[in-house]
Amino acid sequence: MKLRHGIYSVALVASLVLGGCENLSHMASGSSAKATSSQDSSNGGSAASPSFNKFTDIPMPSNSTVDMDRSIIFGASDAWTGRLALNSRGTPAQMYDFYEREMPNFGWSKVTVVRADVSVLVYDRESRVATIKLTGGSFSGSTVDITVSPKG
Repeated sequence: MKLRHGIYSVALVASLVLGGCENLSHMASGSSAKATSSQDSSNGGSAASPSFNKFTDIPMPSNSTVDMDRSIIFGASDAWTGRLALNSRGTPAQMYDFYEREMPNFGWSKVTVVRADVSVLVYDRESRVATIKLTGGSFSGSTVDITVSPKG
């Protein structure tokens, strides 16, 4: 009986993970991304980056691409939860300024920020919390990890 229960649990978890990955691939595919602000395109934006139009509640810099191997998203639109990993051509300082400027435009309120070699910005909106971690990229640019989860 315990073995059967364990097998069902593993199958449930596997289906949730695979379902989340499928949602992410649909969310990241499509036409080229549009800059969310006029200053964003001046940070080295690219017209060939994937579409972020499914992420309607988080600003997405046009000079970024989704790192599919490091991202896991459940849900869609304004109700998604998970980690969205981006590789950006913008420096960590440019990405910090971008998110600090743009998050309030999407209805997010600043909770706390730490600006350092690894910067962390925390915002809340309604019943959700967004944590944005910014680090320098391997060769240039930066890595942006956006984690969104329910409050509490």
